[in-house]
Order: sequence, then structure tokens, then C-alpha cells
Amino acid sequence: MKKSVFILIAIIYISSIALVSFFGLQHKTFNEIVYVEKVEIINENCNVDSEGGKYVTVKDSNQFQIEWRVYPDNASNIDVDFVYDTTNTKFSVDENGVVTCSTGKGAITVHVVARDGTGARDSILINFRN
Repeated sequence: MKKSVFILIAIIYISSIALVSFFGLQHKTFNEIVYVEKVEIINENCNVDSEGGKYVTVKDSNQFQIEWRVYPDNASNIDVDFVYDTTNTKFSVDENGVVTCSTGKGAITVHVVARDGTGARDSILINFRN
């Protein structure tokens, strides 16, 4: 083989290494599903009992707004459901986490559950004392 063929092969090899290192061979994932790892109730006026349970006492109001956060922040589905005892008709919880007590007195436990099926959840006991 001629010397020029070896030089041409060397130039192609070196330029391909330079191109790959410049542009990289990174794997790109599109439409990646990120599942919820944790749901946390973040109300400032929440108390925590000795077993780690969250509770709050509501006075002078028949409503309480549950505030929550879903982790990680980039989860694909950050929607949650509010699960509570629906047989007790004096309590209701809307899709925004507003708990209403029609009588102004009573207690209810509400579970904030990730809708993506992972089972991530947090709970709070709300005591209404009007």
C-alpha cells in the first residue's frame, strides 16, 4: 500500500475521534417517567406527636387548607388524591385539599396519596374546635 493511503486512514481516524469527543455520544431519554418518591404535608401550623404523626387543631373556622409537596420536583405526575372516611358526612375534602367540617366540631384523618400508583403518602389528623 502506498504511504498516502496510511496517511488518509490516520486523518480519518483522528478526525473521527475529534468529532466524537466534541459532539459526544450522550444517551438522550425522551418522555422519561419519573415516579413520586414521597408526599409530604408542609403546613406550618402542624404539630408532630411522639410517633411521628401530624396533627393540627383548628379554632374559629370550619375549614382547613392542607398544603403538601411531592418529591422529586420533576415527577411526571404530581397529582394527589385525598383519602378520608367518607361515611362521616359532616366532613368533606375538595380537590384542592380544603377540609370542611359542617358542624364546626370533630376530628378527621386525611391521607394525601400520590396518584401515580407508587403508594407515596402522608397523613394529618385535623381537630375542629369551634
